Amino acid sequence: MLQGESMGIDILEKPATRKFMHAISVETYYKLGEQNLISENTELIEGVIFQKMPKSPLHFALTHKLISFFRNKISPNFTARQEGPILTKNSSPEPDIAIVDSREDFYATSHPTFAHLVIEISLSTLEFDRDKSVVYATGGIPEYWIFNLVDNVLEVFLDLSNGEYKTKRILTKVDSIEPSFQKDISLVLNEFLL
Repeated sequence: MLQGESMGIDILEKPATRKFMHAISVETYYKLGEQNLISENTELIEGVIFQKMPKSPLHFALTHKLISFFRNKISPNFTARQEGPILTKNSSPEPDIAIVDSREDFYATSHPTFAHLVIEISLSTLEFDRDKSVVYATGGIPEYWIFNLVDNVLEVFLDLSNGEYKTKRILTKVDSIEPSFQKDISLVLNEFLL
């Protein structure tokens, strides 16, 4: 790594420097994207543009398996979206999977501002995905799951109250889980965890 690169990263961590940083709005983020001034492979988190990580074969396989499961099991009242934006006040994250209300136009005119469940598959971005729990909680998402492939567990964030999750559960492959938006379906985790 070049000395200037290291220094640039370090300077962003200093509180004295951070107070001079300015976050961009969701609207500005999309205008920059429409003008090809930012990469498509990004997401906006709390007003800061983050580059998305490349997907490993394991990440892609699990995402595909989960999206197939949900599309086959959930009520027609819901839609399972893969890497689609969810708009909150200061963010536009693109979770690996989001379960949203179905719409006739498939959200052709606007991105969803609410999801019943958001799922991230995490191998190289575990701490970042845990930090995103704040974004999803303040955005009013009632349930957030992280398939933690580092520790081979499912981290479940529940009981949303006043913009934060009050409960965090850790499930292993011997467990199963029913999403709160539709209790009549169950994921048996040994089918999804290694």
